[in-house]
Amino acid sequence: MRKHVLIDFMIMAIIFISGCTPKETLNSSINGVTDNEIVIGSSAALEGEAGFLGTQLIHGSLAYLNEINAQGGIHGRKIRLISYDDQYEPSKTVANTQQLINTDKVFALFDYVGTPTTVKIIDLVHQAEIPLLGLFTGAEDLRTPFRPYIFNIRDSYYAEAEAAVSYFVDTLSFKKIAVMYQEDDFGLAVLSGIQLALERRNMALVATETYVRGTMDVENAMRAIKSSGAEAVMMVGTYRPLAKFIKIAQDAGFSPYFHSVSFVGLEAFAKELIDKQKINPSILNKIIVTQVVPSPFLLNLPCVKEYRKLIKKYYPLDEPNSVALEGFINAKVMVEALERAGKDLGREKFIKRDRSTHCYPLELRNRCI
Repeated sequence: MRKHVLIDFMIMAIIFISGCTPKETLNSSINGVTDNEIVIGSSAALEGEAGFLGTQLIHGSLAYLNEINAQGGIHGRKIRLISYDDQYEPSKTVANTQQLINTDKVFALFDYVGTPTTVKIIDLVHQAEIPLLGLFTGAEDLRTPFRPYIFNIRDSYYAEAEAAVSYFVDTLSFKKIAVMYQEDDFGLAVLSGIQLALERRNMALVATETYVRGTMDVENAMRAIKSSGAEAVMMVGTYRPLAKFIKIAQDAGFSPYFHSVSFVGLEAFAKELIDKQKINPSILNKIIVTQVVPSPFLLNLPCVKEYRKLIKKYYPLDEPNSVALEGFINAKVMVEALERAGKDLGREKFIKRDRSTHCYPLELRNRCI
């Protein structure tokens, strides 16, 4: 991962609001927009196994949105975020999204958490012709084929998988890579990226094991992977079962390198490993989490300094963390796009038509002001 890469959010916002739309006539609805406010809606895990992720993503976004509102909003309109808890359950995400679109009549959807949840609303988003921005998932299904109403800010799981495989294979010269993944769309999305990265190196996984989403049942997977002699285990899931997997591997005398993509929530994962599972500190340097945002402790980056100032102001009990920083970046992109769409706001101005033959969704690749 690059250490110091800067991005100009002004340029990024231009890319965002000039992204292409289908050739059919855009829905000219101004749902969620009044003279005084712009209403956006979120469905995220606020409780349960992924509760830290949804809560912190929303806190990071609200820290910036609250500050913008305190300064008068966007063209005289305050931004109001309606946030529903889906507990990382796809059926609840669908119900929440229907509520946001049909009853709350929000202008845009924002800050959704997770692959198994978000992939279930793809059709709803396109039927409603409503923009969806700031997804806490890097799943390829939300990127390919091109989806004109979905705007990805974070990098893809394919990119994270490539970075991790490159380190294990190209740098450490490992020959045996295994995967333990959550058995759902999230797990399959990352698994696919890992397999592609290995295929580019004429390699294959030595073991592939699963566990059921929402459970801590990882014992069988650990035993099977241990018997494979894997030098690195690439794990896909939420922080609690992955921390347990490492603990029971340690207790069984199995100490490969471990990797997780960014969805795990680095800070929650570390707390679970150290405070609850009480793993031996000697293996901490073998646990790797790829990240798609800068460290929230890089104070030489202006947006990190701004994030830390505002999170302290609006959520003084929260410790700085990468998930909230990602939410903060999401909000900066949303605000810039709304600003540039102008006072006469409508979805057709928020998602401008580009009649060129090449259309690209917005992506924020490890970059920050």
